[in-house]
Amino acid sequence: MEGIFFILIGAALYSQSWYVLGLYSEGRTMAIFVGGLGLLSLATLTFAPTLLTGEPRASDVLTETTLMKSLIAMWAVYAVGVASHGLWDFDERAIGFYGGFLSLVTLVGFLYFALNLQGPEKYSDAVWLGLSGGALALTVLAGVVFFYRAFAFDGLRLLAGWALLLGGGAVAAIGLAITSAAIT
Repeated sequence: MEGIFFILIGAALYSQSWYVLGLYSEGRTMAIFVGGLGLLSLATLTFAPTLLTGEPRASDVLTETTLMKSLIAMWAVYAVGVASHGLWDFDERAIGFYGGFLSLVTLVGFLYFALNLQGPEKYSDAVWLGLSGGALALTVLAGVVFFYRAFAFDGLRLLAGWALLLGGGAVAAIGLAITSAAIT
């Protein structure tokens, strides 16, 4: 569940970066890719967790799984929202304000994963580093989208585009590492 989500949302952010950088001629092209990837990432809620299973108490596993599923749902809503704005040419400031909210929520997820998943009685280093690294990258990207879209700073277009391009690739790479580690 976790690795596939990171791959899909990373690809969605990568596709959004092409629109921000002006490489798509219209928003509908971006909307098809980002909306499809957002719906696919929403479908990962039905998968069983791949990393958040193991030795910790059942209540800890339930808390961690619930937090991860909440992050998946919120990022899927973001991707579908970006797609709807691209399809129907709505004002993009709403994406920025949702990005600010999403940045704060993902920051809470990052702090929880970074502080509570490490330790000798908890998960291995690969698990907490993968989840907290992916959450940190998503936090930064949502913050960049917030400042670019909510306040309509046109000077931040290139920064936001390149951050989404490189950050989306990094999130997808983290997802590939998580998925490959879960398969072996």
